Formats: sequence, structure tokens, C-alpha cells
Amino acid sequence: MLEIDHVILLVPDLDGGGRRLRSEFGLGSIPGGRHAGHGTGNRIVPLGDTYLELMAVVDPTEATESPMGQWVAMHTTTELTPAAVCLRTDDIEPIAAVLGEVPESMSRTLPDGSILSWELAGLTGMLGPENLPFFIEWHCDPHDHPGATPVDHAADVVGIAEVTIGSPGALSSTIAEVEGITITSGSGVIRAVIATSSGSITFG
Repeated sequence: MLEIDHVILLVPDLDGGGRRLRSEFGLGSIPGGRHAGHGTGNRIVPLGDTYLELMAVVDPTEATESPMGQWVAMHTTTELTPAAVCLRTDDIEPIAAVLGEVPESMSRTLPDGSILSWELAGLTGMLGPENLPFFIEWHCDPHDHPGATPVDHAADVVGIAEVTIGSPGALSSTIAEVEGITITSGSGVIRAVIATSSGSITFG
């Protein structure tokens, strides 16, 4: 099973990014948490079974010691453009094997003090010059998935309808049939489209 899980937007400031999404697009967001050991944090824009992740450097010193922290610092701009797409799986081990990797366990502390945990594969490709999709397996109940969190949007949100990415090379055969993924020329995430009851919202 592979499906779109979330799209990352890099922002200089998490609270400012959340206010901008609300004022310009009518999208509500909630505090996320810290990515332990990476110097980064996030806000979540729940969209049902998918979500947007606003990510920013929150500890510049810690971020310099982490490839992900360095990536966020290097690619953050003032534009709300997609930086990466994550595909959800219910079994990350075979995907990691194809990539020649071992899944990386990660977690973040939620505002209520609880821990949300997951495993990732493909971070090397995401952080590299091709900015490839990466993969996640959540270790939580579906109602604890970030996209399922109640939030106030200006319109009813259906979810992430489409993500257009540049040619993912060796990953093409793996993701070509994923619903909502369109592959084009170039590299990286080109565009993300959010479907709402009042029309589409496009980033990129």
C-alpha cells in the first residue's frame, strides 16, 4: 500500500506561516512539535487522512548537526512552495530494502507531552539534489494521525488531490501508480493541489 501522506512546506517561522495560511488560503493549523535531534519543528494543517506540514528551524545550533536541519535551513524561503512529499505505507521494510536502507525511527513530542512515533525511509533521496519522495510508516491509531486532528478551516477540506513531482528516476516504477501522483520533467516537488468544497488551493 502506498498513498499520499503529507506535503512539506518550509517556512521561516512556524507561527507566522500558520497565520499566513489562514489569512491567504483559509486553512487552519495546529502546533506540531519538535523533531528530536534535528533542530526543527512543525505546525500541522490537518486535511483528513493527509496533511500539510509547515517545517522550520527552531534550534539553529542543533540544526547544524543534522542533515535534515541543514536541509531545512538551506531551502527555506519566504514563498509557500512545496519542498517534499511523503508517501504512506503499512510496511516500510520492503521499500527500505529497495532503497538499500534501514528504516529510521523518529518521534516528536506533542503539546500535551505525549510522543508520536513513526519510521522513515528515503530521507537520503529527499535531502539530495533530486529531492525524491520519501516514505513513512506510522506507529499510531488512525485517529492519532496528524491529518485527523480537528481544526477550523474556512471551507470543508477534502484532502491533497494531486502532487506533481519531477522524474523520480529509479523510484518511478515504485510510485507511478500512486493515486494523486503526477510525474513530469524536472526534479523535486513541482506543485501540490488541495481540494476543498469551495475550489482548489494550489501551492507551487
